[in-house]
Order: sequence, then structure tokens, then C-alpha cells
Amino acid sequence: MTPADVAALLRRAPAFASVPPPTLALLAAGSRVASFAKGEAIMVEGEPVRGFFLVLGGGVRIFRVGPDGKEQLLQRLRPGQSFAEAAVLTMRRYPAGAEATETPTEVLEIGGEAFLRLFEEDRALARAMVASLSTWLVRLVGRVEDLTVMSAGARLARYLLDLPAREEGRRLSVDLPIPKKELAAFLGITPETLSRLLRKWKDRGLLEADGSRTLVLRDADTLLAIASDPSPAAGL
Repeated sequence: MTPADVAALLRRAPAFASVPPPTLALLAAGSRVASFAKGEAIMVEGEPVRGFFLVLGGGVRIFRVGPDGKEQLLQRLRPGQSFAEAAVLTMRRYPAGAEATETPTEVLEIGGEAFLRLFEEDRALARAMVASLSTWLVRLVGRVEDLTVMSAGARLARYLLDLPAREEGRRLSVDLPIPKKELAAFLGITPETLSRLLRKWKDRGLLEADGSRTLVLRDADTLLAIASDPSPAAGL
């Protein structure tokens, strides 16, 4: 892939849409495209920072491993999204790990040294990165609020209601984009708690399963009330 091809890939990404072509060309010269299989590490928590990444195809999951060995899923990324910019700007080591969720997954690795030089010289690039980091901050603040304030039931209800849905009369049909074990980790609950909540809500007539990854939300109004309930026992 030529530097011009890499510059074209950068130009398609929202984070770089406002960056001038000459700057994109310099970024492209210090970048490389890499392909990964499902489950393969893209960056390792604690590893020295070498650059940041733009997802070109497939999918990426960002996660951390706690002192007890438990994994906390932080974010799932799709093509066009970037990650690890803050690590390049302010850290020496990656604060989280990243791995491919599909085969193949292609990412563009943007070299840290070249990026930092350009960041100091080009205002358009600096503004683009600040905007990208601000988006990440909003997402992380929401995640912290969900994990520290909301009950397990409220977290699950909000997650389900935020999924793209197909209307079927007064019911909504949603597809879980990740396995239930991974969903439990993302919500900060155990798989057993997730299974218990889904089973209880099925018994109450709030939802029903239509295949292993499809759920039919039969009572979205009650789920919305659960998602908005600040009490620790919401939805339980």
C-alpha cells in the first residue's frame, strides 16, 4: 500500500476529516497497515507506546485486566474509529489492551514519534485530536456513571434500549452484537447475574428470546422505567 493510499484511508476517518492533505501525507509516511485474526492482540496493556490506531475493517475490543484477573470490557470499536491517541500524547505505556474481534481485522498504526512532531506544528491536527479525545471522554464518563451509579438491571435495560431495533407492532426486536459472557463483562456484572435478569424479565413478560442473540422487547416502557430508576434494586 502506497503512502497516497494510506493518506486516503486517513482522510475517510471522521477524526482526520479536517486535517490538511500535506499533513495527512506526512502522517501516512509514518504509518502502516496491519491485519489481525480474531483474538489476536493489537496492543498489550503495559506495553511501551509506539503509536495509535485507526480501525479499517473488522472490529476491535478495548479491555483492562484487574488485579484479581477479571477482565473489564471498556469499548468495542468499528471501522472509522480510532483509539490510543491519549496514550501517545500523555503516557509511556498503554493503559489497556486491544484485540481483534473478527477475522480479518485491519488497523492503521500511526507512528507516535511522527504524530507528536506534527501535533506540535499543525493546529488543524491538534484540533482534530482534541475533538477525538473529547468524544472518548464523554463515552468514558458515561461508562463510569453506569458502573458506579446504576444498578445491574438499569445498566442492562439501558443497553438493550440503546441497541438498533426493528419495530414489530408495539414490540422491538434487537440483536445482541456480542456474546452474553462479554456483555456481562461490559456491564460490570457476572454472567450468572445477567442470566438471572434475563430469565426474570422473560417470566415477567418484558422480553422473550428469538434465537441465541436476538431478543424481543415486549414492554419497552417498563424497561425504560427500569433504566431510569436510580434505586439499587431497579429491575431485580
